[in-house]
Amino acid sequence: EVILDAARKRLKLWDISDAQIRRIEQSETPLKTLAIASPSSGYVQQKYVVQGQRVMAGERLLDVSDLSNVWVVADIYEYEFPFVKEGDVARIRLNAFPDKEYSSRVEFISPTLSAETRTMKVRFSIPNPRGNLRPQMFADVELVVDLGRRLAVPDEAVIDTGLRKIVYIDKGDGIFEPREVVTGAKADKMVEIRSGLKAGDPVASSANFLVDSEAKLKGVEAPPKPASKQDTPPSAGKKGPSMQAPAPGSNAAPAGSSREAPPPPGGHRH
Repeated sequence: EVILDAARKRLKLWDISDAQIRRIEQSETPLKTLAIASPSSGYVQQKYVVQGQRVMAGERLLDVSDLSNVWVVADIYEYEFPFVKEGDVARIRLNAFPDKEYSSRVEFISPTLSAETRTMKVRFSIPNPRGNLRPQMFADVELVVDLGRRLAVPDEAVIDTGLRKIVYIDKGDGIFEPREVVTGAKADKMVEIRSGLKAGDPVASSANFLVDSEAKLKGVEAPPKPASKQDTPPSAGKKGPSMQAPAPGSNAAPAGSSREAPPPPGGHRH
């Protein structure tokens, strides 16, 4: 009996189920092979052995992925980090299923920053009961962050000369005065103005045509598009812009109660 108990314990250490052990005990002939079940269900992602191959204890046999719940990993830029926290709500769309929206929350924010992209990883999880979501798919992630009321103008109204940032004030009669400003966060094609303007200042909403000459920073003819009043964003609590995952380019920022995080390089993978 002592020998049998020792054999049972050894089989249990090999993750042999109780049902298999009972079948071994009831068998009248010694078993030459034994089926070993995977410790988790899922899909085989990589196979390292072939049938009939001899394996040693601790040797890697298969990579099995449980896709019943998948991760979505997004990138946020360095300047966006202070605005994102664990628990923030996210809306996620996958390129493969553009008509379906998934809801999730920020589960993890990487403590390190990529030196190459100046971004950090943010992780979400999505239930995947049907197994439609697969590793390496691309996704768009929208994060809504409450920023309160902030002074903002359309991002196309801001000219970045490389040394300073300029906004043109409409003085009337076709005269525009350049005003140096300090900008902040961006969202929904709006950019926060931290200093240099006040609420109600009329700004040229399309001033990019002035970038070609420093001389034009001293006064110009009226731009082709009409001027618009500087936008004072709505109060906190309203729907905000999005963080686009797949490609950098649509940098967005805070207009009112929420902000848009621009898409990270290379897109999001899960």
